[in-house]
Amino acid sequence: MSPSRYEELYKNVNPSLREKLEAIRMNLHEGKVSCLVGAGFSKNAEMDDTTRMKDWFELADDFYEILYGEKPSDQDVKYKNVLRLASQVEASKGRGALESLLQNSLPDERVYPGRLHIDLMKLPWSDVFTTNYDTLLEKAFIEADRYYHKVTNKETLLYAPHPRLVKLHGSFPDIRPFIITEKDYRTYPQLFPEFVNTVRQSLIENILCLIGFSGDDPNFQNWIGWLRDVMGKQAAPIYQITYDVQMHDSSIYLSNELGIKIINLADIKGIKGFSEAIDFFLTYIGREYSTKWSGSNNRSIRNRESSDINTLISEMRQVRESYPGWIVLPISHINEFSDTKEDIPFWSNICSECIDISKRIEFLHEINWRIETALGSFDIEWYLQALEELSFEDTEVLADAIYQKLLGLKLSLLNVYRIKGKDKAYELLLGEIEVHIPKLTYEQNRLLTYIKCLYGISRLNYTDVQKNIDGWNLRLLDYQGHLWKAGILIEIGQLRESEVLLRDLLKSVKRNILTSRYSSQLASVRSAIELFLWRIDYTCFMDRPKPNPDFDFAGIVRHCCDMINKEDNRASHYQITHGFNLLEFGKQWHLGGGGFKGDYYGTIRYFRLYEKLGFPIGIPNHFSSNIEVKTSMIERLLRYYPKYALQWIVRCCDRKTVDAVNRAILQYLSREEACDFFDETIASCEAGLEQYAGRILQTRILECLLPVLVKLSTLLTQDRIERIFNMLCIVYREYPLKYDRAEVRTLYKNLSGEGLKRCQTKAMKEPILQSGVREVDFEMPDLYPNEIEYSPEAGEIAMAGLCSSDSSIQQAAYERLKVLKLTNKEDLTSSVLATSIENWRATPPLSDDKLRSFFTFPGDESTMSSIGTDELNSFLSTDFKNDGTSLFIDTISSKLFRLQIGFPRFDKEQHLSFLGKVVKILTDNEGAFKENDSEDFLGGFHTEVKEIFRILSYYSQVEGLPSKDCNVWKAFKEVIEQYRQYGYPVLTIIASLSYLGIWEKTTIKSYIKESLFSSSSSLVYDAGNALVCMAEKQGKIVDQSIIKSIIDKITYIIDESTYAYLHIIIELLLKRRINGKARILLEKWIDTLPNRIDHLTISEEIKDDVRYCANQIAGIMSAVCSDWTGLTGWEDYMKKDYIKNDVRNGFEVGVQHANSTLINN
Repeated sequence: MSPSRYEELYKNVNPSLREKLEAIRMNLHEGKVSCLVGAGFSKNAEMDDTTRMKDWFELADDFYEILYGEKPSDQDVKYKNVLRLASQVEASKGRGALESLLQNSLPDERVYPGRLHIDLMKLPWSDVFTTNYDTLLEKAFIEADRYYHKVTNKETLLYAPHPRLVKLHGSFPDIRPFIITEKDYRTYPQLFPEFVNTVRQSLIENILCLIGFSGDDPNFQNWIGWLRDVMGKQAAPIYQITYDVQMHDSSIYLSNELGIKIINLADIKGIKGFSEAIDFFLTYIGREYSTKWSGSNNRSIRNRESSDINTLISEMRQVRESYPGWIVLPISHINEFSDTKEDIPFWSNICSECIDISKRIEFLHEINWRIETALGSFDIEWYLQALEELSFEDTEVLADAIYQKLLGLKLSLLNVYRIKGKDKAYELLLGEIEVHIPKLTYEQNRLLTYIKCLYGISRLNYTDVQKNIDGWNLRLLDYQGHLWKAGILIEIGQLRESEVLLRDLLKSVKRNILTSRYSSQLASVRSAIELFLWRIDYTCFMDRPKPNPDFDFAGIVRHCCDMINKEDNRASHYQITHGFNLLEFGKQWHLGGGGFKGDYYGTIRYFRLYEKLGFPIGIPNHFSSNIEVKTSMIERLLRYYPKYALQWIVRCCDRKTVDAVNRAILQYLSREEACDFFDETIASCEAGLEQYAGRILQTRILECLLPVLVKLSTLLTQDRIERIFNMLCIVYREYPLKYDRAEVRTLYKNLSGEGLKRCQTKAMKEPILQSGVREVDFEMPDLYPNEIEYSPEAGEIAMAGLCSSDSSIQQAAYERLKVLKLTNKEDLTSSVLATSIENWRATPPLSDDKLRSFFTFPGDESTMSSIGTDELNSFLSTDFKNDGTSLFIDTISSKLFRLQIGFPRFDKEQHLSFLGKVVKILTDNEGAFKENDSEDFLGGFHTEVKEIFRILSYYSQVEGLPSKDCNVWKAFKEVIEQYRQYGYPVLTIIASLSYLGIWEKTTIKSYIKESLFSSSSSLVYDAGNALVCMAEKQGKIVDQSIIKSIIDKITYIIDESTYAYLHIIIELLLKRRINGKARILLEKWIDTLPNRIDHLTISEEIKDDVRYCANQIAGIMSAVCSDWTGLTGWEDYMKKDYIKNDVRNGFEVGVQHANSTLINN
């Protein structure tokens, strides 16, 4: 029945009828209902048009015809007693003729069970009895996926377990006699006492539903009389399920006297016929049903007196012993264990005041069961202390049952140590427990093996895990153990073995379900296994297994997320994002989805759910579902149990989960914990990169562990970071598809001193990789002049690459030569490098890289002038047509980029031609460019057009520009002013040209003040660059009031825009343009920053950006301000444990910048 039709009819069920249906439904799902199926139900069979299943009255017609030679008339009532007619046929024709007539009238071999037959046999009946001779019900239970033991004689009746299909009146084709005559009914109790006793016992124990009997059915009347005679008033409720639109009240009264309660489905308004009525009935009673079991304690008070401990133990024991056996507590009962979160944490006095050690162990045992069952938090101070205080030395005075509970508590404590990352305590307690292994129960041994396997997985020690697996022997009906072992097998890469284990288990569970009464445990285990298999291979089931009241994994996950209650607070289109590295800003466009936030309890419950079921959170090389939820949960877990959370990332096998390790989260991880995690995993990590390492280990290392270690480099010692760098070199060479150059950049930022120099040198010696799939060279370091020694090996690699026929190798080689130019080397070596560049450039075509190389490796002046002229002519001759796409703007930007080599070498006419063309482009496209669409989806034109003004800024600062008298400047000025009003960064252009007299200096100052505190970051940067440009040209006479305004801004507000102002301060400091009161303000800002920033509510990423920039400023000031008195205090702040390596390195960056500036000046 469709859900919509069911709901429509359900609304029309009257209260009296609903009460009866609910009674049946409740008892059915507790295994306390049987049904008796009569001939009327066979009408629902499937058959062709020539076949007909006859009811009792039609069968009577056949009896009448064989007796009298003619069909009975409507007025003839002699045949009304079907049993009498059957008796007459037997008397006159013989028993054989009677039974042949039955078989001919009921063509069993040509009829098949209909949907209602199958739906009926799907239900968890205790037994199904039938008076029908046909085999429709036998055929139906095969399709219903619920096995019934067929009973046709006393021999099978004696040994057949529930549920049974009991054929009371014989069965086609040859189970005889067919009970049909009056004598058959009269002698039935004497001839078939086993069947009578079976029905009698069922009626004592179970409700009986009569289906397919009409009130005036002779067979029904005889059955009711027989039941009344046999059972008297001892029978349980009997319900007759019928559909009779003309039922008289007298029939109801008569049935009630016989102990039969009528459920006339015709009373439901709108129901259409017998078939729909039975369909509704089967759907109704088959609906999900929750047991009455409750996990709540009778009383739940936080601060009980110690005298209540006996009551508490009794209450908790009663709940535990009546637990229905679900593999995991259903979502409908989780709130019944709220005491594990709200009450038990306050029971310390109860425990401490209990002197009796045995009673205390019992108390802790019951609490432990509730916490474990609720998937709750074990991190209750008094509870853990009590577990630790329990001593094995007391075992000699303890009863065996209490001793077993003590062992169970110690196993729970061992698991706590594993989760909390207390490795020394774990190893010590494990040794103590293993002394008592002979005393462990089967279940305790199973748990110990599971804990040891999980511990080994956390360290990627798959050899130890395999040893534990090999010795793990499971009992056939140990469902929990099978799930745990299957999960561990997957963790170590034995997916096939796990799947076979689970499929065999599923067959066993299904078999037990088919041959037993309804079991909450079996129902939950079956659902768990099916979901487990679906997660391994979602193609093994057409659809994801549906949740049910006994097992709803997704429902519990939703519950955990609801507890965390994370709301989506992101902007509708995009948000400004921050990468892991310092000063890495970006824009993330939202295509949907959300995240979660909340408290601790939902997080720990989420991961305990996975471990309770043995579910792998991720399978290598498999699709990982709900990765956003997993990442969010891991991020939350990192705040409480960092090492445990890092293990889950590695187990997830999905690089996206590495995003959980961000700067905000790293503040919860100490340097000691980070180094411990490194030390525990580094050997496995290095071994996993070897050629013959297992695929599972290799995948986890490449996808998750190595990226996690890279992020932890912000907290690791230099020698540890260097080992990570060496592994990234291996990844670059051996696993190019997994290489991520951003990870190398992260290590550069966190390395310092000699370790950094060794890694920089090693990087330049790496081969230029040209894989067939991914063309990414090893990330080169940013060097200061003469920072490291020149490496001949690195030089040979780069110069050889420059001679390659592959353009991408040439490009990589050129990038390397740019870095090598900054190394400490002899003049001859510099000449060799320059010559290789010249030879490369001499080979057509003149690529963008070759053009760019002239800025690093200048050529002869005539060559550069010639190139500039050619590029200008190409620029002037190009008709830039706006096709409405960004490709048009890219073409303009590309042409302008190639023109840069000519800017300082243009003659006057060339300058005028160039400026005229620029004015024309900007004027012709003003309509398309003027709208600020940078906040539209993916940025619009505005962002692309900014590149044009960046190149024009460079042009405005070259020497040899035409004088202000040239007419073209007027048009250029007008168009630049126009674009300034459109929000484009043009102030550097205006500032530079103000020294030619194109703009007034007072004008540019007012523009700078206006844009400097704009809400647009690009305008702030532009104003800062203009200010730096003016400071460079004006010397110490730069306006200090503007600088003071900047310092005032960052003094009162620190947010994501602060970096832009700090960048301006850094540039001005390097040019020695901050002095007087402005410098005093800056020193005060640095002095007060540590206390201020540590207490701000801004993100940790922004805090680290500000700390890093401030550290650069401190480094610069230490080099250029010898009288600065705040250096020592600042250095002490940078030594604090939570200050990350890359932030600390900012000081040396500032010193290097300052020294380089001194050399250049």
